[in-house]
Amino acid sequence: MPVDVLLMCLASLSAGFFDAIVGGGGLIQIPALLLLFPQFAPATVLGTNKLISISGTTVAAWQYARGGHVRWRSLRIPVLAAFIGSAVGARLAAYLSASVMRPLVAVLLLAVWVYTWRRKELGLVKRNPATSRHPEAVTTVIALVVGMYDGFFGPGTGSFMMFAMTALLGMEFLQATAHTKVLNWTTNLAALVTFGWQGHVQWLFAIPFLAANVLGGWLGSRLAMRRGSPFIRKFFLWVVAAILARLVWDIWA
Repeated sequence: MPVDVLLMCLASLSAGFFDAIVGGGGLIQIPALLLLFPQFAPATVLGTNKLISISGTTVAAWQYARGGHVRWRSLRIPVLAAFIGSAVGARLAAYLSASVMRPLVAVLLLAVWVYTWRRKELGLVKRNPATSRHPEAVTTVIALVVGMYDGFFGPGTGSFMMFAMTALLGMEFLQATAHTKVLNWTTNLAALVTFGWQGHVQWLFAIPFLAANVLGGWLGSRLAMRRGSPFIRKFFLWVVAAILARLVWDIWA
């Protein structure tokens, strides 16, 4: 129905906007797909969501790269690690229950939120922690582990990546966001290829929502670059709190 399409476009625009800044777009987009189009199987919803999401992530990553916030040379190996990790995670999803992950992820997100809230300077100024001596190796491990998590479960992927880059590599939130978008694009691609190979992607159906997500990604990345790391830090805390609340709700429900 036209109303359902319009509502889904609004959801996709919002998801692209949030995702371009700190991640968490799936919290908006997946429930909207499930609610508005109940005829689709869960795997089809997840596969179509990846198609929509990767469009907005592409625009956001391109915007950050244009702004000079992406160090491409340092991401060559991490990008490959992110792709492999996501593909492995998508395969594991067939054998493990996502319900097992929810309590663990909720605890980890709570720890991330508390740590970030207490460390007022985290992500606001560039630091040189001990791990920054081998930034590419550390980024590769982050990409592999979080990429595997994204392929298997997903909620909070961008938040985990951003936190790891600010806490372990001493990045500012703006640069961490830019690098996260590039790596998140890779994990989305791996998952999309996996779902597409299995026939779980509604390619033509997703076109209007894909366009809305692109607009959201463009608006979100522009706002993040204009407002800088202090704004992203506040946004990060709010989004992590929202993801945590959603996971706790799912556990109790």
